[in-house]
Amino acid sequence: MTIRKKFFLLAGILLALFGAVVGALAYTQKLDRDQLANIYQYELPLSNLIAEFDVDTDRYELRILRVLRSDFTPDEHKAAAAEIKALADEMRSTVTTSDALVAKAIRDTSYDADDRIELARIGGVLKYLERSLEEFITVGETTLAAAEAGKREEARQTSLGFARFAQAFGPDLSQIRHDLSDLTSRSTNTVLGRQRLNAYLSFALFVAACALGLGISAVGSTRVVAGLRQLVASTRAVEVGGDVQPVSIRTRDEVGELAQAFNRMLEELRERDRLKDTFGKFLDPRLVSRLIASGADQAERRNLSIFFSDIKHFTGISEQLTAGTIVNLLNEYFGTIANVIHANRGIIDKYIGDAVMAFWVAPFSAGDDHARDACCAALAQQQAVSVLRSRLPEITGMRRNAPELVIRMGIATGDAVVGTIGSEAARSYTVIGDSVNLASRLEGLNKVYGTLILISEETYRLAQADIEARELDFITVAGKTEPVRIYELMAPAGQLEPAQSELREKFATVLVAYRKQDWDGALAAIEECLQIAPDDGPAQAFLQRIGLLRSDPPGPAWDGIWHHLKK
Repeated sequence: MTIRKKFFLLAGILLALFGAVVGALAYTQKLDRDQLANIYQYELPLSNLIAEFDVDTDRYELRILRVLRSDFTPDEHKAAAAEIKALADEMRSTVTTSDALVAKAIRDTSYDADDRIELARIGGVLKYLERSLEEFITVGETTLAAAEAGKREEARQTSLGFARFAQAFGPDLSQIRHDLSDLTSRSTNTVLGRQRLNAYLSFALFVAACALGLGISAVGSTRVVAGLRQLVASTRAVEVGGDVQPVSIRTRDEVGELAQAFNRMLEELRERDRLKDTFGKFLDPRLVSRLIASGADQAERRNLSIFFSDIKHFTGISEQLTAGTIVNLLNEYFGTIANVIHANRGIIDKYIGDAVMAFWVAPFSAGDDHARDACCAALAQQQAVSVLRSRLPEITGMRRNAPELVIRMGIATGDAVVGTIGSEAARSYTVIGDSVNLASRLEGLNKVYGTLILISEETYRLAQADIEARELDFITVAGKTEPVRIYELMAPAGQLEPAQSELREKFATVLVAYRKQDWDGALAAIEECLQIAPDDGPAQAFLQRIGLLRSDPPGPAWDGIWHHLKK
């Protein structure tokens, strides 16, 4: 075989190889486009519709119950009825649209048989929901009609019928959303798998082009190598996390196709980063990165500090405001305290209504600094809320009689289990343990002592060099038999006002006399405390308590422990 023939044979093999790779890339790209089109055309819109329907059913029931609990004028009742009817029509429209979307997806040939079966099962559940919806709306209309006729008791009894739909509009809806999420996840994983195949094929094309291109043409190799070097540099920049711009496509040959594949891969990576940023709004971004790096299935016992906070008299505040104003107020409040907690290395576990649960743990807080960080965050939150309080007229639109925003907080330190906890279908990264319960109880005990921030003895022990606090009591809380000393967190170290410092010293005298059952001495010290701070909650609480103990003495064996039996 002549050199000429070998050259043409080698060129023919190269062309055949390029053709095969290009064909495979084109086919997998078509599959990817079809699969991504299914996600955007069917699965994501369907998930959004189901989520809207879930919210609308709750809104519908709440609006009906609100009518029952309110003394509306005829015009107000008519307006409420019109709003409820519009909501019912919206739910019907949502279910109809969802049903049509599922039917269209089932007919789409780009779905495989298993996915169609899954979509058909979802469609069956939607049919059941559509039937249940009419019954659900009928219960609401009947309740509303009875309320309008002044038959409050009949309306109340009728409204109990909403309970029948808890399964259909609760777990069943959640299952549909879970199934759609699984379907989207499978589609995404399939696309990513094909992208990896594209990368392998692209790399093979790169090697073949480098090896054969040098022998085929010295002039052509210059352009080929230049393009490949640009791809390699961009790939390395992706590897180290640098800012990478799309590769410029200078030719229409195989190197140009490789650049196109790289640009598509780069876009997929950026989309994944966008998803990561999105999930970071629901879970602390530091935890998202850690779970991605080490896996979601992890839990360990750690020494940490747990924080609970609650808005004082929030129920009364919410009764004064519209739903939109309440949401606006909570968003402003949560945004303010979230920034403070994150700035002090805290992790927000969850929002529970108007309450906040957060925790501090290594490696985010070094060593035992978690107690200090938690205390500093609590004090900083009170300052931030004080600033927010001045903006309440603007936020609520109430120039007069704006609601008072007072936040009560509890912090406890101890061992707890931290990690991912839940079922295979739904999990959360959270903290469980006795210290969590204690922190929650301390937040509630602020009502008893008239304080804003209560901390446990272990929290005080670890953070005492960085804070100013006063011992309040030696107690047991509901659900615990082991007593614990509790402290009121007053200020950062060295920033306590002289009057507050004097109050702390006088209150220490109260505790000494109180534990000796020297009621007269304790009362005299309480009077001194109230002269310094007439509104001091702990002094007033002990004034009432000593009155009770005086009328019913605890006996010589009393250990000074006060038992709080209510949560």
